[in-house]
This record gives sequence, C-alpha cells and structure tokens, in this order.
Amino acid sequence: MPSSAGPGSAGPRSTGPTGAAPVRYIVRAANDDGALASFVASIRSDPAVRLVDTIGPSAGPPHTVVVETDPATAEAWKQRSRNQLMFEPDSPLSLF
Repeated sequence: MPSSAGPGSAGPRSTGPTGAAPVRYIVRAANDDGALASFVASIRSDPAVRLVDTIGPSAGPPHTVVVETDPATAEAWKQRSRNQLMFEPDSPLSLF
C-alpha cells in the first residue's frame, strides 16, 4: 500500500540529486516571515527537499521548519532566497 511522506512522516531515505545522503536542516527566516512561507510553498514541488516538520503557533504560520535534503540543495535554496533563510544542520539533542 503506498504511503505519502508529509510532515513528520518517516518516508524513504534516498540520496539527493548530487548523490549525497540527505541531511535534516532547521530553516527559519532571517528577517522576513514571508520568505519562509514562500519556501514552504515552493518545496512542495521540489522532489529533492522533504518537509519533515513545522514549528510554530497552531493558529498561525510556522516560524521554523525542518526539512531533509542534501547539502548542495540546501545551499542552492539558501542562495536562491538571497540569504533571507537560515539553514542550520539539525543535530540530535543529548543530555551530556
């Protein structure tokens, strides 16, 4: 049975267009929340980027998203946004 990979779903992991393994990134707008909303709308049609989660108030647009993509694609999106988006590699939290 096919499954759709949406926010929070595991989905299949594959290499990106450059052959690099996907990495999770935390993405937020540097100054303009509209840039993040535009990014989220745009990546829905980009098979190289998977939206993992959105973070923000339930009654408004997200202020942060978590995506999975390869490093080259993340850098390309950052450049395309004219540095209006900040991409930070998502690291697992540890107690120590």
